[in-house]
Parts: sequence; structure tokens; C-alpha cells
Amino acid sequence: MNQLTFQFPFKTVYEKKDFYVSSNNFEAYKLIESWPKWPNKFLNIYGPSGSGKTYLSQILKTKINSIIINAETTEKILEKNINELDCVIIDNYENNIKNEILYSFINTCIQLDIYLMIISTKPLQSFDIKLIDLKSRFNSFLSLGITLPTDDLLKVIITKYFSDNQIQIDSKILEYIIKNIDRSYYNVFKFIKEIDKESLISGKSISIKLVKKVLKNEHI
Repeated sequence: MNQLTFQFPFKTVYEKKDFYVSSNNFEAYKLIESWPKWPNKFLNIYGPSGSGKTYLSQILKTKINSIIINAETTEKILEKNINELDCVIIDNYENNIKNEILYSFINTCIQLDIYLMIISTKPLQSFDIKLIDLKSRFNSFLSLGITLPTDDLLKVIITKYFSDNQIQIDSKILEYIIKNIDRSYYNVFKFIKEIDKESLISGKSISIKLVKKVLKNEHI
């Protein structure tokens, strides 16, 4: 699990080769890669914002015939034509779809023999679900958690970027970045993009002063 595969600079295109597999996401990644040999056709991947859940769902989407439905923007989930799909992925679920609608949709997936993956910030089983039938359905999901990157992983990611771009960075500056940056992959990549741009514009090497400026300006 020591293969670093992120590709920089920061971008919003999700590619498997850019995903870094580490101890915080290994089990979930292994399951995504093993499709269709899942122990359960209903999968729930949960974890804090910025931990890579959406990235994993995008990796699955590129492998199979599937769609991603954003739970924040749809109350018409039953209108989706899913007959020919292998899998449906519901992203950003936070008990924000009416219980009856989601229960009916899960039953449709069962009837059509379609895989279903729900992405959330906590296990489905821990949501306060009023509809007993939906709660029972949630209990049948295989839930796998992923976490934010550790300090050591952040060091590897940031160091590799600077090394790949022939940029030297003092260990004290690296330690300062690790202590002060938000622990999400998104913000790490955002910081890398902005610090690189600021360094090029100013013509100055990366310093703690420049790091502070970027962290403050980008609210990272």
C-alpha cells in the first residue's frame, strides 16, 4: 500500500491512476475494485467530508454501467430510468431523501437485481430513520468507513508533488503546513495549486510567510 499515484496539479477530473490507496481507505477501495464480487449488493461508504468518498464512487462509475444521483438535489429519484444499469450510486446522503421514496427506490433495485451504493458521512444504520421498513433495509447494507489522511500521508503527498516539480522545501516549512492545513484531500490539492501559483508569480521560494498567506487567502 505504498504506491503513490496522485497526479498533480489540482484538478476535478476523477481518474483511478490519481487515487492514493492507503490504510485509511484500503478496504473500501478493495471492494470497489472487486465489483461485482461484493458480499452484498447494497454498499454504504461513509466518512468525513474530503476523505475521498466521491472519488471512490467516480472510480466505480468508470468501471461499470452506472449513474450517480446527488441526494441533495433530487426528490424525483423514482423517475430515474435504471432498468439497464448495473449499479446506482447515491452521493451526499444525509437522511435528505424522504423515507418512503428511498424505501421504494431500494425495493426497485431489489426487483431489478441492481447494485446500490450510498455515500454518507456516517453509517446508514446510525441515522434517525422514522420509517421502520427503511431502517430494516439500511441494516442490510454493508457499511465501510474511510477516514481523512494522516499526517504521515499528507507529508508523502505534499513532498512528492514538490519533488516531482523539482521544488525543494525545508522540513520546518513542511511541518508547519501539516500542522495548519485542513485534513481533507480537496484542501491539500487546493493548497498545492495555490502555493505553486503564488511562488511562480512572486518569483520567490516557498516560505512560511508564503504558506501563511495562501492558507489565509484560501481559507484552507
